[in-house]
Amino acid sequence: MRWDDIYVSAVAASLGRREDTATAVADGRYHAEEREASGYLGVRVCDDGPAVELAVSAANLALKRSGPASEDVELVVHASLGYQGLDHFAPAPYVQRRTVGGRASALEVRQASNGGLAALDMSAAYLAARSAPSAVLVTTGDRFAQPMFDRYRTANGLLLGDGGTAAVLTRTPGVARLCSSAFVGVTDHEGLQTGTDPWIDAPVANRWPLDIQARVRAYFAAGGADPQVVVRSFWQAENDTMATALADADLDAGDIAWWVFPNMGLTLAGWASRADFGVDLSRTTWQWGRRQGHLGAGDQIAALAYLLESRQLRAGDRILCHGAGNGFTLASMVFEILEEPDWPNSTE
Repeated sequence: MRWDDIYVSAVAASLGRREDTATAVADGRYHAEEREASGYLGVRVCDDGPAVELAVSAANLALKRSGPASEDVELVVHASLGYQGLDHFAPAPYVQRRTVGGRASALEVRQASNGGLAALDMSAAYLAARSAPSAVLVTTGDRFAQPMFDRYRTANGLLLGDGGTAAVLTRTPGVARLCSSAFVGVTDHEGLQTGTDPWIDAPVANRWPLDIQARVRAYFAAGGADPQVVVRSFWQAENDTMATALADADLDAGDIAWWVFPNMGLTLAGWASRADFGVDLSRTTWQWGRRQGHLGAGDQIAALAYLLESRQLRAGDRILCHGAGNGFTLASMVFEILEEPDWPNSTE
């Protein structure tokens, strides 16, 4: 999908404290072999409070940065992967009341790790149908706390970090322009997310912390597919999604100044496949991401905030953000930088 007049007015993040993975290994909470294989050096940890409050904090900073655009918010969209802090709870209206207030619509997107990009894409479609001035507030918030999650062991190759992010989308020029987006559903191996677990009627504490890897093992043990075939199919789908987004933006891989991928460990990230596509590892946010962990639905918005705040982006630069979520869905979005804001750092 090509976009012509959808802009990012501001982005921001609210992240937990940094914890060194070497400390977790020394404490016996993280396997040394897993740390070495995955390449994570640190992770973000929020010691208390609900995940949705991280989204509120990031949102208020993004709204402050967006200036007058914050007065035009007609829609609030919240995305997350993990528990938000209360059963039977709608987090999007909670975010709205503590940020823009008013009578804007408030919606929730549940696309797991792909939720941030899905929320941005849906918001772009909403704005395209509106007349200027109008704006959308997009937030994410995740906190992977005990007893439901063991951030170091719930999933092999994926260290879970706590943080909230926010972006303000508008119809008037801002710091960046959305050039294109592409979404692909790859559901052939949807069973990887369920394994052979029986269906239950409510969350059961004696099944915590979640063991995602056990479901993966069960899927393959039941004859779901050859693991190598599955991996190759995912990397091909990733390349196809990126190729579509680039084509819709009239660009190729050589035109991209920075690449943003989910903060997945080295054992899950297909860097060889990405290199064949034209991705330069040194022009990705991995060196930052390996110190954050996987921020649920918010990796891409947080990375965009990081690149802008650290002044590594210049007007005219193009960025490709890629995401993947359970089930599985993949997304790529291309942005062009229009301004170089002087923002304090919210991501370091």
